[in-house]
Amino acid sequence: MITRLVRGGLAAALAVTTLTVATAAVATAAPTAVATTASGPNVTVTQAGNYPMFPVDNTSFSVTWKSTGTADVTGVTRLTVDLPPGLTTSGALMYSTPYDYTFTQTVSPDGRRLEAVFTGTRAPGRSDFMKVQVSSHGTRPSGVITVTAANKDDADPSDNVSRYLLGSGLQPPVTPVAPAVTALAPSTGPAAGGTAVTITGTGLTNGFALFGNTPATGSCTDTACVVTAPAGSGTVPVTLVTPGGSVATPTGFTYTP
Repeated sequence: MITRLVRGGLAAALAVTTLTVATAAVATAAPTAVATTASGPNVTVTQAGNYPMFPVDNTSFSVTWKSTGTADVTGVTRLTVDLPPGLTTSGALMYSTPYDYTFTQTVSPDGRRLEAVFTGTRAPGRSDFMKVQVSSHGTRPSGVITVTAANKDDADPSDNVSRYLLGSGLQPPVTPVAPAVTALAPSTGPAAGGTAVTITGTGLTNGFALFGNTPATGSCTDTACVVTAPAGSGTVPVTLVTPGGSVATPTGFTYTP
């Protein structure tokens, strides 16, 4: 036993040296970030799965949204998926049970944008996901797939945008700008709905309007949203909801008999 220890002296010395270096590396490592939970309702959106990779043409990836705050997420959560040139989608399939929610979706004429409206109550920790069907039409796809989520009561906009660079992977998170609204016109319309309403402001991209608690159909640029008022009665508040937050319009909308 003593002879073997002597012969292994060099190896032992090297082992000690290696251990010393490793210990120093651990001592100088940066501290690990501590995750925080948003106070109040919060929606977090992520994406993952089988992205198209040449020569694979038709595939799908998942978009997941989760209640990650300290209170229930309620009402309307709106999701958008924007695809780079060369990719199109035929729509998404929902994979969530029990069916205690409503889900509708719309695909743009060019197939590069998916808009989905999910309505339901989600306690903290509960998540839902949809499979987005995509095709690259025999081309070599490139560019960024951008997914957003927006809910009126969301407490933390920093986790409302997910970006995936094809061929590279998920990109660093970005916090969308907060919306600002300057005007709503017209502010009156028939109880049956159908009035075209323009909401102007800044930071309105990927936004939607709530008339009371009812979402309006329409579309938004960064500076204006053109929506169709849903049916209603009386005077209701109008809220513009984006991934960057929510803001009330200067005036509500009054339904006329």
